[in-house]
Amino acid sequence: MRYKRIFLALTLAAVFSLLAIAIPASPALAAESIEVDPDEADIGDSVDVDGEDFDESTDTTDEYVDIYLSSENGDIDDIDDLDNYEMWSKRVDTDGEFSKSFRVPTVLDEGDDDEEVVGGTYYIYVTYEDEDDVEDYAELTITSGWLDELSPDSGPVGTEVEITGAYFSGNDDIAITFGDDEVDIESGDTDTDSDGDFTCTILVPASTAGDQTIAVEDEAEHTAEATFTVEPEVVVSPTSGSAASEVTVIGTGFGGEQNVTVTFDGTRVATVKTSSVGGFTVTFDVPETGAGTYDIAAEDEDDNAATADFSVAAGVSLGTVTTEDSPGYVGMEMTMSGTGFLPSTRVTITYATEPVVVATTTSDASGEFSATFTIPPSESGTHTITASDGTNSLSSTFVMESAPPSIPSPLLPQMGVKAEQPVYFDWEDVEDSSGLTYTFQIASDADFTSIELEKSGLTSSQYTITEAEKLASTKKEAPYYWRVKAIDGASNESDWSGAGTFYVGFTFPGGSIHLWWGLGAAGAGALGYFLGKRKSYYY
Repeated sequence: MRYKRIFLALTLAAVFSLLAIAIPASPALAAESIEVDPDEADIGDSVDVDGEDFDESTDTTDEYVDIYLSSENGDIDDIDDLDNYEMWSKRVDTDGEFSKSFRVPTVLDEGDDDEEVVGGTYYIYVTYEDEDDVEDYAELTITSGWLDELSPDSGPVGTEVEITGAYFSGNDDIAITFGDDEVDIESGDTDTDSDGDFTCTILVPASTAGDQTIAVEDEAEHTAEATFTVEPEVVVSPTSGSAASEVTVIGTGFGGEQNVTVTFDGTRVATVKTSSVGGFTVTFDVPETGAGTYDIAAEDEDDNAATADFSVAAGVSLGTVTTEDSPGYVGMEMTMSGTGFLPSTRVTITYATEPVVVATTTSDASGEFSATFTIPPSESGTHTITASDGTNSLSSTFVMESAPPSIPSPLLPQMGVKAEQPVYFDWEDVEDSSGLTYTFQIASDADFTSIELEKSGLTSSQYTITEAEKLASTKKEAPYYWRVKAIDGASNESDWSGAGTFYVGFTFPGGSIHLWWGLGAAGAGALGYFLGKRKSYYY
């Protein structure tokens, strides 16, 4: 009996073993799952959601899932608990898998209320189509707001850049960094509006050449970045001058701590090392050269380069500067110098409105010249002194003095005397830096309406009338009147002197005086004879 039981047990064991081998094992059911790639993204970036172990689609049945993006906490089981979200649908393939790509939207607008998307943690949920149960979820970090644009996005140090941002936290202060340093907001918004938007401007700070990052961050630590390309620049001061004049070059946006070669029209004039932020300053003298526009260029060891124009203009100057308060005068010695003229070329120097050539010279090999001359007679006021080489023609101003000379004082003949012919006139000397002449008049009336004699351009302070100019005899009661004035080389005139008076007695015609002397002598002889005879008569 016992053996029968043992045999039965062995038989059942064998049967169950055969059944275990013959009947395949049923697979264990796996839970649905999703993966998000990438798990950090900006607004507008593409995000992939991959799912597996979902109900498979067949030849006769399609399975779909609904994918939700929301800012609401991921610890929910029922999708109806979401108030704000964005939703997409996707078919599951025959292997129970799906893959869906979407771009991070700016607004979640398929829930109860619209919600702006900002930086922070968001959640992706998956349900079967039209079902409420959440099968799986994953986190997506939206790392920042969004910089709409930089305007411009390249330029030298000091460029004003307009930054437009959106989708930051609403009503938050913002801070801006350029490279590693925070920069001031020059104008515009310093915080976001209620929608998380802002527009502001900054100035590009001192920085090295190439791409630099502009980053914006709000108080909630939402950030966005954009790239600005710093370009090298040189600024020269002054921008024009003559040969041998001093010029300063300021460079920005070059490589940091690099040697920079500075050239003028291709000729090296200086070498300087930049600062850690790519800036430098160097001063040099403009090489000897003719007039024209030349390049001042700077280039560092990494081939960062920039140029600026410098104009060498022909220039002239006078050795003595004259003004209305400190004028020049006729006969003044003057030197005119010039630079930037044609080299080894004849230069003609002319004076005054109606040009008078006062000097000629030849420029040297570098276009420089110098000539000395005297100021010719000309009217008072402003005149130009011009130097010309036939191509370049430049002028400088000369101011001629306008002070009139002193009034001469009459000396001879004395007032009211009878003057002997030929009448001699004398007056006091007058001094004037521009030199002078005198004009002398004799009239028969006190108003000088009847001019008997006028002499101008007299260089001496005296005059004797000639035989041909002898005056007719007059009575004391009807004298002649005379006066004099001074006129300097700048045509400045003194007033007339006071009028002197004199008269002229009767004079014999030429040769008759000898006749009268002879008649007088004969008369005296006859008188003596008569008296002698009378005396003899009376004795």
